[in-house]
Amino acid sequence: MVETPRRQEGLQRVQIGLTGLAGVVLLVGLANIVIEKARIDDAALPPPTVPTLSANAVSPKEPLAELGVQPAPEQAPIVPDLQPDPNLNKPMDRDPAQQQPR
Repeated sequence: MVETPRRQEGLQRVQIGLTGLAGVVLLVGLANIVIEKARIDDAALPPPTVPTLSANAVSPKEPLAELGVQPAPEQAPIVPDLQPDPNLNKPMDRDPAQQQPR
């Protein structure tokens, strides 16, 4: 029986399809094993406890400052205010040794 190019192409497509299907089945099986293992491990652990706030607990006033995102308002500034250089008011284009009469 002589195989035509069209028949060969059809067989190749079927082989590729079956190979892809087998790959998907293997991946789903592997994922199922991993998920089942995670469920078994989770069942062995006790449920997590959530810390509760007592009635005397004070809520944070500045949560962003507590996290370090912004500075707290009661903190002193890290960089002091900069004052301009007093020499900026003097003319800088003349030699200080030479004084012009006024």
